[in-house]
Amino acid sequence: MNTYNPYEAPKADVSAPMMDEAGIEQVASAQKLIIYAILAYFAAAAIRAMLGPLGLLVALGALLMGLVGTYRLCSGLGFSMGSRIILMVLMCVPLVSLVVLLVLNAKATRKLQAAGYRVGLLGASR
Repeated sequence: MNTYNPYEAPKADVSAPMMDEAGIEQVASAQKLIIYAILAYFAAAAIRAMLGPLGLLVALGALLMGLVGTYRLCSGLGFSMGSRIILMVLMCVPLVSLVVLLVLNAKATRKLQAAGYRVGLLGASR
């Protein structure tokens, strides 16, 4: 007699994690840096409109935060070295850097949600 039941629910191994824990933690911390860099870019624009040259210092801090976050996120997501270099160069172009940060943030959000994290406005939490 055949023991196959066509109406039985499929069985899947859900105990295996999507990514290794160290890689996903690096993605989570890098995403926070990227989110803070995006917020710092907007703050720099507002400060530059009100106070002038002081906004450039905030923009420089946002650029450094964005560069570090981009590198860490790209290595956490497993991007090739060529992709990392291209994205780091694009981070030096003023408005393109904001678009790069938003796209990387979206990629990190999808990866973190697939790994079981809750992603809010200021980053991921378990």
